[in-house]
Amino acid sequence: MSGGLIRAGVLRGSAIKVLPDWRSGIRLGAGVLGAGLVVLALLALTSDNVAASVDGLLTGAVSSPGRTAQWLSYSSYLMFTGASVCLAFRVGMFSIGAEGQVFVGALAAGVVALALGPSAAALPLAVLAAAAGGAIWAFLPGLMKAYLNADEIVTTLMLNYVATFAFAFVIKEALLPAGAGFPVSAYFDRGTWLPSWGSSPAIPSSLVFAILACVVVSVLLNRSRLGFRLRMVGDSQPFARANGYPVRRLICVAFVASGAVAGLTGAAIAFGGTHRLIIGMGAGIGFEGVLVALLAVNRPALVPLTALAYGYLRTGGEIIQITGNVPRDVVVVLQGLLIIGLAALLRRRAARNATEVTH
Repeated sequence: MSGGLIRAGVLRGSAIKVLPDWRSGIRLGAGVLGAGLVVLALLALTSDNVAASVDGLLTGAVSSPGRTAQWLSYSSYLMFTGASVCLAFRVGMFSIGAEGQVFVGALAAGVVALALGPSAAALPLAVLAAAAGGAIWAFLPGLMKAYLNADEIVTTLMLNYVATFAFAFVIKEALLPAGAGFPVSAYFDRGTWLPSWGSSPAIPSSLVFAILACVVVSVLLNRSRLGFRLRMVGDSQPFARANGYPVRRLICVAFVASGAVAGLTGAAIAFGGTHRLIIGMGAGIGFEGVLVALLAVNRPALVPLTALAYGYLRTGGEIIQITGNVPRDVVVVLQGLLIIGLAALLRRRAARNATEVTH
């Protein structure tokens, strides 16, 4: 390849088309630089201390052991929901129901934990209840999609609202302790609390379980017969039917599996974070899982990396609201700009790996 212009090629028959890789690199660099300048401009207009805000956004998540532990915990929840979303997306279903499934999973786990009290079986049974609750809640839109061809975006979105209000109703009407100043349940028995390892920083055990969940989902989708069938349905339902695959049943299976993983997020938050049920706990984590899955190009193996990156930015954004007095709306815009840059880098790398030809 002359001039060192390109290292990638696109095979068409027996010919190789040379691509101007350096030009795409310049465009990408210009886009990232532009996003960075917009970030600096917004901070200059809204922050009391621009330098401190930039430092907080970029290093705040590792500025103290407590903040690092917060970052890792939040990232672990994103890993669960990101892996959940990947399951649905890989079968061609744009499900955005992880938000409601998280709440149902947390509610099911909390009710079981409170009912069993100090028991050795409380935690494992509560975790199973969380997975079952999320799976059942996801089965409803899956069934409607498979047999009624209902739009999964509409059904999952509406069920999110039902789950959120049902969660709040049960806490207020059945689980609220006497004398509580705001809507919460009683604390779970300490035997159900997920442990952390170390102290500087403390590593939450939910992080290990979340990475394990991503690995299991990746193996299921890429290394199993069921995963092959699910991916076949996602690629082409007519082709899958022509090969004798039960498409409707596989759609339901994908929704159920996705919901079960999302339900585990609720258990991780309840037992690893709040240690009781609180109205609004984990709000938004399901929708952010959609973003994490898209950043990972729907590959569960990449979800831990994108979740850590997103969680890092999210934690830094929360810190500069305090240290730099930056309004929350501006922080959301800043995060969006940085995520766009991250997505561009990931997409470019994925495209390059797909087209690169080694000679």
